Amino acid sequence: YLARGHQVIKEKQSAYQHIVIAEAPGLGRLLYLDGDLQIAESDEIYNRAMIEPLVEHNAVGKVLILGGGDGGVLKAALQEGAKQAVLVDIDEKVVDLCRRYLPKVGEDAFEAANAELVIGDAFAYLDQSSGWDGIIYDLTMEPYGVDMDRPAFIAQVLDKVLQRLRLGGVFSMQCCSEHQPKLRREILRALSSRFEHVEDRLVDVPSYGERWVFASGVKPLS
Repeated sequence: YLARGHQVIKEKQSAYQHIVIAEAPGLGRLLYLDGDLQIAESDEIYNRAMIEPLVEHNAVGKVLILGGGDGGVLKAALQEGAKQAVLVDIDEKVVDLCRRYLPKVGEDAFEAANAELVIGDAFAYLDQSSGWDGIIYDLTMEPYGVDMDRPAFIAQVLDKVLQRLRLGGVFSMQCCSEHQPKLRREILRALSSRFEHVEDRLVDVPSYGERWVFASGVKPLS
């Protein structure tokens, strides 16, 4: 953010990561975690890309969002009529700072009667819940903190998701930059071996300065 000339608004170290809220002309305020840009006020298209597969397959009833403590994807799910939307993020400080300093991203999503915020481990929550119409993965596919290679980690995540979706339920995720073809192939291969109607799409996310890959799939009915 400093190299990009972004002005730092707020900086905090949580138990999990270094959090920075910055500001840049044309992009508005931005969220960085451990130096990696997550989202900016300009990036509504990111949230739309995450929710659109659920909308297309009529899976916006009971929605689980893994990660996404900025609230943008939660807002998009509620705008599309989610009856119940649960967001699970491990870092309460991210949620608090975004609500205070990035209010345009999540707006009043966390206050909605049909929204629930769970502070905790996303995978632990996933393991104890089921019957979801849609699951949105707003986390990394890099195996940080676990002793396995990336393909094995991706397989483990997708197997967990598949178990917790209803039949015909939809999984949607952000993948990687268009300049990471190996990771993109790994994710698509893993999705295609488990889901139907697998798609990936390239989206211009304004603050990223490059196209980002989003992918989705539908749990088979049998």
